[in-house]
Amino acid sequence: MGVKELDPHLVNKIAAGEVIERPASVVKELVENSLDAAATWLEIIVQGGGTAQLSLADDGRGMGREDLLLSVRRHTTSKITCEDDLQNIRTLGFRGEALASIVEVSRTTLISRDENNPQATELVIEGGTVKTIRAAGRGRGTTVSVRDLFFNTPARLKFLKSDKTEYYHILRTIKRYALSHPQVGFRLIHDGRSALDSPQSGELRQTIAHLYNAELADLLLAVSSEGQMIRVSGLVGPPERARANRSDQYLFVNGRYVRDSAVQYAVARAYQGLLERERYPIFFLFIEIEPQMVDVNVHPQKEEVRFTNARLVQAEVKRAVEAALLSRHRVAQLRQPSAPQPQERATPLPAGDSYSAARPRHPSELDLRRELLGSRPGATSAPPQPETEPTETAGSATERQAPFRVIGQLHGTYLIVQTGEGLELIDQHVAHERVLYERYLAQLEAGQVPRQRLLIPLTIELPPDQAQLLNEHLELLEHRLGIGLEPFGHGSFILRDWPASLAEELGKEEARQALERILDALAHEEQPELKELAARLAAHRACEAAIVKNTPLSPEAATALVAQLKRCRNPYRCPHGRPIILAYSLHQLERAFGRR
Repeated sequence: MGVKELDPHLVNKIAAGEVIERPASVVKELVENSLDAAATWLEIIVQGGGTAQLSLADDGRGMGREDLLLSVRRHTTSKITCEDDLQNIRTLGFRGEALASIVEVSRTTLISRDENNPQATELVIEGGTVKTIRAAGRGRGTTVSVRDLFFNTPARLKFLKSDKTEYYHILRTIKRYALSHPQVGFRLIHDGRSALDSPQSGELRQTIAHLYNAELADLLLAVSSEGQMIRVSGLVGPPERARANRSDQYLFVNGRYVRDSAVQYAVARAYQGLLERERYPIFFLFIEIEPQMVDVNVHPQKEEVRFTNARLVQAEVKRAVEAALLSRHRVAQLRQPSAPQPQERATPLPAGDSYSAARPRHPSELDLRRELLGSRPGATSAPPQPETEPTETAGSATERQAPFRVIGQLHGTYLIVQTGEGLELIDQHVAHERVLYERYLAQLEAGQVPRQRLLIPLTIELPPDQAQLLNEHLELLEHRLGIGLEPFGHGSFILRDWPASLAEELGKEEARQALERILDALAHEEQPELKELAARLAAHRACEAAIVKNTPLSPEAATALVAQLKRCRNPYRCPHGRPIILAYSLHQLERAFGRR
């Protein structure tokens, strides 16, 4: 068959398939048109899964007769006029494909009126062919009714899911725009019933209260960070409200919902050490960036973007989220009170007790690691390492230096600690893990990471891609992290040196796993932060070196462990996200015993 030009309708159907995948795609394109037209209120009506009928009405600027006729033709738009405009896109739509794609694969009725016309214009189109043009009655704005979606493309219709599934995607789509534009009111009516009603609150937290619940909205932590070229704002969830999946992670770039794995990774790094495994944080983040620094013209549905400086965006997001998380330290509670309770005044503890720690002894007075590890059967004592006090965050020093008294040990695993606020149970393994973890990071920050030469060097084999990545960063690992590696050819490396504070019981498999964690960070970032690489290394090794459960501790060792824990930057969670402290306040105790 010779080369020939395709029929325009066939071309339009092929192009429409890239833009309109399902009924939710129609809703997305229509909502974006309404928002670009400065609408403050939208009503979406859906029957079933949206293939039979769906419509959208708004109070935007609307269109006159000529503009309405042009709007349903391919590559007609009011958003851009020349090539240079592609570098300065500030609207949600700009390609001029949405309405043309919708009318090509459905039976569509459009009614629109702008402020310059006394009456509206109604346009009826079937499969891309205009059937009727006539005057109609309507206030300013636009109404688009779509019926029999994909009636002339049965192949696409066949691959749609059930009505419930398609409606779910419509609901998710509207929810994204309600979150990204809290100043706009959204109402969704499904099969004659109101399914979503988000009023014009103008405030993200109020919109979340309407779409989720007031309790979650109150718990979310505010994010606000403004750099020279990037502003990051929004709300993130506290670690204890993490989900089992990423369904409640929303990212908006200049008001546009996007999916970006690099930014998700940056958020995950900010939560590192606060979440348990297979748990994912809730976030509603907004990135405002100059249009020249982001390319939105990389995918027909505009849900993927490319940043000119992805590393800068990652760093700003991570910094902003970390600041929000550090703004509030939360300790797990044995029982959640039904209502906020008044704060108790700290009661001074009696002096002179051998367990008393009103003045916590300095770590140098008792080498905790040597004493505890030396108490294990068959364990060898490691030489003492110089300790560097981790700096404390503002506002938390007073809390962590408050008097405490170790009452005893429960089942050789948990320390029972009396505080001025009540009672704390501390898991000694994860507490020691946090102490070792932060000790290594403090040495790193001070530029003093003692290295230990391995008596028997270890041979590490890696696949070609990881070996190449490791080869490029050998100098960084050796001079900054304390890891001495020598290439041995064909993906093999000889490991000769390891950070002394993490070298306890180091084996080949443990070393390989630690290196893989570092390589994972190197693969995701152009210039990863040194602290991030160190955290990858230290989290796993600290867990293996920490004291295990069923290990008896002397009163002095227990007190020293608690004192060192309370000096940590984050004494509440181990590096893997497990809770360290469970607190039971005096108020809760008195209520439990009927004193209140």
